[in-house]
Amino acid sequence: MRFSYLTLVCLLIALAIALESFCLAAETQFDAVLVAIDGYMSTIDRPVKEYVVDEGLRLAESRGVPLIVVINTYGGYGDAMLEIVNAFLNSKVPIIGFIKERALSAGSIVAISVHILAISPHGIIGAAQPVMYNPVTGQVKFVNESKIINPILARIRTCAEARNRNVTAATMFVTKNLVLTGEEAVKVGIADLVATSVDDMLDKIRGWTLKIGKTNYTIDIERYEVLNPSIRVLVYAFLRDPTINSIFWFLGFFGTFAALLSGRVDVLPFTIVMLLLGLIGSGMNVNAIALALLALGSVMLAVELFITPGFGILGVSGIIALIFGLLMTPFISGSEIYTSSAVLESIRSTLLIVGSGIGGFLGFVLYKAIESKKKRKAVGFAPEKSGVVGRAIDRIEPGKRGFVVVEGEYWEAISDEVIEPGEEIEVVERRGLLLKVRKRRTESA
Repeated sequence: MRFSYLTLVCLLIALAIALESFCLAAETQFDAVLVAIDGYMSTIDRPVKEYVVDEGLRLAESRGVPLIVVINTYGGYGDAMLEIVNAFLNSKVPIIGFIKERALSAGSIVAISVHILAISPHGIIGAAQPVMYNPVTGQVKFVNESKIINPILARIRTCAEARNRNVTAATMFVTKNLVLTGEEAVKVGIADLVATSVDDMLDKIRGWTLKIGKTNYTIDIERYEVLNPSIRVLVYAFLRDPTINSIFWFLGFFGTFAALLSGRVDVLPFTIVMLLLGLIGSGMNVNAIALALLALGSVMLAVELFITPGFGILGVSGIIALIFGLLMTPFISGSEIYTSSAVLESIRSTLLIVGSGIGGFLGFVLYKAIESKKKRKAVGFAPEKSGVVGRAIDRIEPGKRGFVVVEGEYWEAISDEVIEPGEEIEVVERRGLLLKVRKRRTESA
C-alpha cells in the first residue's frame, strides 16, 4: 500500500511537468484580457476580488495590455468592492468596463472606477445605498449611519473625479438609490457610451487614447483572451456559498459535538476537516486555512499509512483535507522565474483529478468493506438455532479456540471437550461471532 502511494505521487509530478510543457507551447498573444463579474461569479466578494484583481488585472499588467471587465451584478460585500476599486484606481493599464445588464450597489461603484465605461441599451446602474443582511432570518436593513455612509460617499466621489464622471449623480447612487438606464447614464456623464456587446464597444472605442502614469495607450483591440476563474477561485466561491457553507458548518460543529458526547472519537478527523472548510465561509484567511488543511491532511495520512492498520475514516479525511488544501493554496508566479498561469492551473487540475480518483477508489473500497461486514453479520443462523452441524478445521480443546465450517461459513469456536480436525461438530450456542460447539452426538450414543 505504501509503495502504491509513492507511485501515485511520482505519476502526479510527471503529469504536471508534461502539462507544463504543453501549456507553455500553447500560449497565444492577445491584445487584452477579459474577466466577467457574471453568472456564478456575479456576487462581489473575496473570490471575485481574487479573480478580477489577483488573476485578471495582474495578468493584464504583466502583458501591458488593457483589462476588459464585463459587469452583471446585483452587488456584494463592501470590503471586496473597496479592494477592487483601489486596484482599478492604481492600475498600470487601461480598464474597460461593459455593463451587460446591471451594475447595482457595489457593482455600480466598481463600474465608475474603470477608465472607459460602456453600458448596454437595456442595462442599468446605481442603487448603491449599503444594506445589512442577516443570513439567519434573511432580513435586509438599509444603513443610514454616517460612520458607514460617509466612507462610501468619499470613495464613490473619488472614483467619479478620477474618471471625470458626474460626481453629483454618483453621490445620488448612495444617498437616493438613484438608478439610471443606459441612455440616461451616458447623458448625465456616468457612462461613456452605449454598446450592444463587448465587440461593439471595442469597435466604437478603437482609436481612443488614454494616459496612465507616463504611458500613452491607444485602444486598438482585435483579439482578447477570456480569462476564466482559476480552480482555486471556483472552489473558494463554492465554499463561500451560503448553502454549502451551512452544510460544512453543520457537519463540522454538530458532528464534533455529537462525536465527543457519544465517545466516537474515531470520526473526529472527518468533523474537524468539515469544520475547517466551514471556516472559509466565515471570512477567515483562506491561505491560513489551506495551510492548516495541508498540515492536518499530511499528519492524518502519515498516521494511517505507518501507524494504524487498514484504511478508514482517518485516511479518507486526510485525503479530503489534502485535496482542498492543495486546491486552495495560492500558487503565485515568481518575479525571476516565469511560470505560465495555465501551468499552475494544469497542476491544480491534475491534483483534483488524481486526488479525486484516489479518494473515490478508497471510498468505494471502504464502502464495500462495510457492506461485507454488514452482510456477514446478517447471514448464518440465529443464536437460538442450536444443533446445526458442521466440521472442525482446527484442533479445539478447553481454553483453546479454533475454526469450524458451519453452513459454508468459517466461524471461530470454543468447546468444553477436545475436538480433532475433520470431526463433525454441532453448535451448542452462538455468542456474537463466536460459536460454542461439541462433538456431534449420534442416535446410538
